Amino acid sequence: MKTKKPYLSAAVLGVVIAVVLFLVLDVVAPAFSTSAVTWLLAPVSAPTPVPGDPIPLKSIEGLNSLNATVKLDVNGLIDGKRAEGDLNALLASNDQEKSRVTVSGSLLGDIAAQVGGSVLGLFTPSKVDLYKVPEGAYVAVGGLLPLCIKPDTSEATAALDELSPSSMLNMLTGSDVARGKFVGDEKLNGVPVKHYVIDGDAFLAAAQKSSDPKLQAFGEALWSADDMDLYVDAKGGYPVALRGNYSGEFEPLKFEGDFGVQIELTGVNTNPKVDLPNSCKKPITP
Repeated sequence: MKTKKPYLSAAVLGVVIAVVLFLVLDVVAPAFSTSAVTWLLAPVSAPTPVPGDPIPLKSIEGLNSLNATVKLDVNGLIDGKRAEGDLNALLASNDQEKSRVTVSGSLLGDIAAQVGGSVLGLFTPSKVDLYKVPEGAYVAVGGLLPLCIKPDTSEATAALDELSPSSMLNMLTGSDVARGKFVGDEKLNGVPVKHYVIDGDAFLAAAQKSSDPKLQAFGEALWSADDMDLYVDAKGGYPVALRGNYSGEFEPLKFEGDFGVQIELTGVNTNPKVDLPNSCKKPITP
């Protein structure tokens, strides 16, 4: 009998260990299973878009004078009303601190009242010219009866200011978002350029975090952005053209929907002449 006691003790010990392991696993296993299931079912975050390499750019602010155009094609709502059409803006600026932005297009009537208040709201102008000269800002309205308005505040011309080709090009090619992929050396209107593509998702993410308040507001109002084509002057290093498509809100037009933007510099350091029209000798003051 004495020889059986060690084996009996070992058998009892084995049973005890088995019971303890069962109890431990019975408690731990559900928690482990729950953690595993939670980990497996956890949503996978979207990958961060790759912004690309910094695009070497010189600001157009360094140019003495320029001619430029911007075209906006929109499809959506303006002030809650259905709108589809275009707006075109032509810029001429010189080294005498004078500039003119001429706005035309099928949607001009929808923003005329935003610029000149109730006075412009009474007309359907064929074009609107925004003049910036040392003595102030003037809005000249083309049509059967030429008018000139001298706004009393800078806010009155904010919409036209933001539609200026130089304003839009400066914003959309700022250092916070000027990153992309080099496509190749090309020619645009006979001028040697470097062609880059800016990833739309990366642009949107960078714009929303930009230190530039205007660019940040622009980015936060967008729902999406397609890839953009940027062309840089091969010799001067400044942007000469940008083409992009966006969806979202565009505050200068009180617009929401889809809109395309095409900006192009058509003349550099040509020092165009900018003079106020005769109608601005006796302007209307709202």
